[in-house]
Amino acid sequence: MKGITKIGKWIFASIFAVFGLLHFGPLEFSLPYIPSYLPFPAFWVYFSGAALIAFSVSAWVGKLDKLAALLLALMMFLFVVLIHIPGAIAGDFVQTIGIFRDTAMMGAALMYADKFARDNTYVTA
Repeated sequence: MKGITKIGKWIFASIFAVFGLLHFGPLEFSLPYIPSYLPFPAFWVYFSGAALIAFSVSAWVGKLDKLAALLLALMMFLFVVLIHIPGAIAGDFVQTIGIFRDTAMMGAALMYADKFARDNTYVTA
């Protein structure tokens, strides 16, 4: 059973690479999610995509993976606060779902940092 549960780490890390790659697809799918008060919306789409891929690479290689997981959790928190909550308040039910989805991913990233991360070089917490 332990062998089966260990693949969860790899699935978790790999899916963020897929999410990251999707950020480099056609911008018309991603730009509507960027709040109008943020300048340079295309930059934020590409930056978040690169950050998601960076977490995956860090987790696969096992270098700076604790820091990467903590930064991933921070990014998910910011998505909830800056994108999903305002959208949900405005009546967008998809954003309400996003609150729970990204909060769950934030929690999973924190669990990864606590239980699976191998490199604690720059993190003392």
